[in-house]
Amino acid sequence: MSIRYKFLLILSVSQILLVIALTTSFAYLLQSVKNIPQTQRAEDLSRNFQRELEFKEEKLRLLLEEITFNPVTRNILERGLSDRNVLVGQVGYFKKIMERYGLSIFEIGDGNGKVHFRAHRPKDFGDNKANQPIIQKAMKGEWAASLEEGHSGLGFRLAAPFVGKGTILIGQVVDDQFTKTISKDNRIHLAIFQGGKVKTIGSDTIRSVIKERPGLLENNQRFHFKDKPYYIVKIPYTGKANTLKDLEFNVMIDENEVESKTLKIWSFFTIASFVLFGIIFLISFLFSRDMVEAIKLLTSAMNDIENWKPGSLPTNRKDEIGQMGRVFVEMKEELSVHQNHLEDMVVQRTSELNASLAEVQTLKEKQDGDYFLTSLLIKPLRGSFSKSETVSISILERQMKDFTFRNRKSEIGGDLTVTDSIQLVGKKYTVFLNADAMGKSIQGAGGALVMGTVFKSILTRTQKLRYLQDRHPERWLKECFQEIHNVFISFDGHMLLSAVMGLVDEETGTLYYINAEHPWIVLYRDGVANFLEKAHSLRKIGFTEMSGDEVVIQVFPMKPGDVLIIGSDGRDDILMSHENNVRVINDDETEFLKRVREGMGELEGIYKSILTQGELTDDFSLLRISFLEEKAEPTVVATKQKNYYQKLGEGIQSYRDGDWENAIISLELALESESEDPYCLRELSKLYIKSKRYEDAIQHAERYLKANPGDTDFLFYIAFAYKQRRSFELACDFAERLRLRDPKNFKNLLLLTEILMHMNQPGKAETLLDAMEQMVPDNSKVQKLRNFWKKMVAAKV
Repeated sequence: MSIRYKFLLILSVSQILLVIALTTSFAYLLQSVKNIPQTQRAEDLSRNFQRELEFKEEKLRLLLEEITFNPVTRNILERGLSDRNVLVGQVGYFKKIMERYGLSIFEIGDGNGKVHFRAHRPKDFGDNKANQPIIQKAMKGEWAASLEEGHSGLGFRLAAPFVGKGTILIGQVVDDQFTKTISKDNRIHLAIFQGGKVKTIGSDTIRSVIKERPGLLENNQRFHFKDKPYYIVKIPYTGKANTLKDLEFNVMIDENEVESKTLKIWSFFTIASFVLFGIIFLISFLFSRDMVEAIKLLTSAMNDIENWKPGSLPTNRKDEIGQMGRVFVEMKEELSVHQNHLEDMVVQRTSELNASLAEVQTLKEKQDGDYFLTSLLIKPLRGSFSKSETVSISILERQMKDFTFRNRKSEIGGDLTVTDSIQLVGKKYTVFLNADAMGKSIQGAGGALVMGTVFKSILTRTQKLRYLQDRHPERWLKECFQEIHNVFISFDGHMLLSAVMGLVDEETGTLYYINAEHPWIVLYRDGVANFLEKAHSLRKIGFTEMSGDEVVIQVFPMKPGDVLIIGSDGRDDILMSHENNVRVINDDETEFLKRVREGMGELEGIYKSILTQGELTDDFSLLRISFLEEKAEPTVVATKQKNYYQKLGEGIQSYRDGDWENAIISLELALESESEDPYCLRELSKLYIKSKRYEDAIQHAERYLKANPGDTDFLFYIAFAYKQRRSFELACDFAERLRLRDPKNFKNLLLLTEILMHMNQPGKAETLLDAMEQMVPDNSKVQKLRNFWKKMVAAKV
């Protein structure tokens, strides 16, 4: 088949498909346009029915009020509730009322929901209607109406309470005559069904359809009956809450006029389609002939590439065929050149490729050598070097870059995890670090190498130098962070690092830590995993706009059996899917909590759970810290002595009465029974401070803090006691510890400023005064300290 006929065939088929698509779309749109107004008319009819029922309800309400407010009727009904014979004797009276008001239902119920009397069926009484919604509401004192099925057929009923002793119910039948009044258009016919059974019929036409061909209403939306077209719409009735649930409107609409107009529209559409098809086909034929002639010239030149004449090709055309002709001419010229020099070009290209391959292999070997050397340098800086009977450590690391150098496999990356043990103020601590250096492969490894070297140096100095071991954990941790930060600042922002570093008190399990924009620590306790923090307080280490003074020491008291999971952001950056060149990376940090729960707090289990969700995309490291995990058994709390509770109660009562001396005596006696009770130690220390017995206060405070170092607020009391005893160095030490934990504690800042002035350090005191004046301007205590500072500075001058 020639290309011309192919063009014509394609154009013809496309036009036929276009006409089919237009016809289908037009038919669908026409059908929709026909259906929408018809359905709207049916819905309007259903709303008319609803409005008629609402009008009927209002009318029944007025009738019921008129009946019950009639003194004669009300007297008969009240006496009849007690004596049914009174109501039976007045049946004729009630019949006249029903006839006068057009009622078909009139019944009286007692207070338990039983039918006491029916005027429309006097012999039928005693049945229980307590389970009917409208009777239930009437028994509660409410009015209620519903459209229901009864002995009289479909009826509208209204129930109301009567004199607080019973109920009264009236109603009217919804019959064919009522339904006929709904539609004012003789082309619209209405029938009401319930559960597939006819209840009322609004016209003779739809009655004939139901009688002669009922299947038309069930199976067809459009049908012909007696040579007339009809459109049927079924609309469920949505009335009151107490109404029948399966009531349905069948609205049949005469479409004789609509069908006539539809036929005219189709005729016009058919003629227009044929005319349009002919015009497009003629234009396509003329257009294809021009293209076919140009393609024939190109085909002839390709078939006889040796004898073709350059001037015979359509190279002057400005369309794609002209471009093909020009490319063909250029290709012929290049082909001739290649045929004459092919062997020389192959030899030259082979030589170039071999040289490039040798150079790449040399560079690869050098790079792997650099990687291997770096990995050897980092190796002694990472890992767990801590030894503790109470704190257990485990580490899991997977670096993204793995390589082989001289048959030795290794890996390199920016994650670094280290643990070790140090002594501070006579107590043993487990120190830990989990860090993630910025960059991939060698860049990240360089940051990890610097970090590991500096951190190892700090640990070694602390383990060997006595004066460094005299620091409290908060101060040591801050100085450690500042030293590392100052090293990384020297790189001028080109090497950043996120990290969590901290200390664990091996005696009490108290955790001290700093988080520098690292993923949050996870606490795994009793099978539940939660984040230990909710926000970052520090930027990355090495961030040039951070001085290091912004350090806030977080404190958390670990319980026996607690497990902490610390990890780099590789734990979150999981490749969930990779479809159509689109990578979907997890961005929900709470997913890691699920992985911790699934892994039951064990690193290998967590790692396997993560791999079931996707692939790692970054260096991955996890650090697990647990406190007294093997000893975390249910503790049997010893029963305290009766004397302890008695004295403790007396002490609390004396404290409330303002009798501090008796409170001290009672708490001291209670402490004799329970020598290490934290409550007694804490409260006694505070009472000694109030009584200005600072030596006793310090003694009890030291005992309390040794067992409860995580009590941040209590640091203020011991600092105050040392200050009052004029032990300013110790007072400053405890106040600084509190400041590291809670930098905005205003009371502590006032106390620390006063201590620094006593220590003759006006420069540090001025810094604190400036900070407090920004926090609370015009504070009288701050102004008093400022005046004292000015006098102190003036005295020095």
